[in-house]
Amino acid sequence: MSDKLKGIRKLIKKNNLDVLLVTNPQNRRYLSGFTGTGGVLLISVDKALLVTDFRYTEQAAAQADQFEVKLWKEDLYQNLAVIVREYGWEKIGFEAKNVVFSTYREMQDKLPGELVAVETSAEELRMVKDEKELELLSRAAELLDRAFGYLLEIIRPGMTEQELALELEIYLLKSGAEKRAFNYIVASGIRGAMPHGTASSKVMQDGELVTIDFGAVFDGYATDMTRTVSLGEPDEKQREVYDIVYRAQKNAAEAIRPGLKGFEIDTVARDIITEAGYGEQFGHGLGHGVGLETHEQPVLNPKSKTILKAGMVVTVEPGIYIPGWGGVRIEDMVVVTKEGMSVLTKSPRELTVIQTENREGRILQ
Repeated sequence: MSDKLKGIRKLIKKNNLDVLLVTNPQNRRYLSGFTGTGGVLLISVDKALLVTDFRYTEQAAAQADQFEVKLWKEDLYQNLAVIVREYGWEKIGFEAKNVVFSTYREMQDKLPGELVAVETSAEELRMVKDEKELELLSRAAELLDRAFGYLLEIIRPGMTEQELALELEIYLLKSGAEKRAFNYIVASGIRGAMPHGTASSKVMQDGELVTIDFGAVFDGYATDMTRTVSLGEPDEKQREVYDIVYRAQKNAAEAIRPGLKGFEIDTVARDIITEAGYGEQFGHGLGHGVGLETHEQPVLNPKSKTILKAGMVVTVEPGIYIPGWGGVRIEDMVVVTKEGMSVLTKSPRELTVIQTENREGRILQ
């Protein structure tokens, strides 16, 4: 039996369930290995079933070798009801965060027994990555670094934010990515004041800071990195703000180690930014977990009491956002190790200044 199944069965026992119905696609993949887009898991203390339709039965059998594959026809929950009665399960747990109200009503109408809302299922297990996951995330981070190197070669005044985002996405897809992990943030000049300023038609100008937040999915796992660069020589305030964020990011990342709580790492960065006078301009949490989803547990924010453990992968991404002026954010993916931490994304964190004299009007190939 895999450690993942052992772990989820501990949760089933803890909640006094007969069976857990797993509908979250990422949890389904994590627990079973099945990558198809249609199917649910039914897991009890002694049974592991993957229920899917005709399109995926062969794929499920090949990928989910620890699960018995069952075929559903026409109505999923009527089929599940037959299985539940067959095994005599009476107390059925379901993933509350993944079930909309209309689905819950359908489950109530068609499934026998008692429905029990479970706030988290495999999300807790997913927080700590195994060696295979860490190796995959490490290789994926290397591709982000290469993509950033490519970005430094092509970025120029006169280029739109959307053009840069497209170039990045194409590069990553050609390098083996499945898809982008999210809509890329390319926020230049005053748009840098928007933490989630997705790439627009704005033309980037000489003298602007440009914040680029991008990531891609590799073999099911997401990546996430942010760098802020200067098109041409930065002015005094641009350097000042960048240096504050740089110190906050560096110190917070270096403070990570097992046993600390999420809010303690957040405090390291937040104190530096607050003492510099920009506390009100850092309005989001310091970071989040990365894995099968771009944003997952654990989180690093002022309220997080999650205790860091070796194998967790988190982002460290402080920022300062000033309306009418712009902003700066620096983000790395960091893995918690037994000794402390290791940074996965290794692109330079110091301010990169793009010499723009010979780039104006350059046509991309």
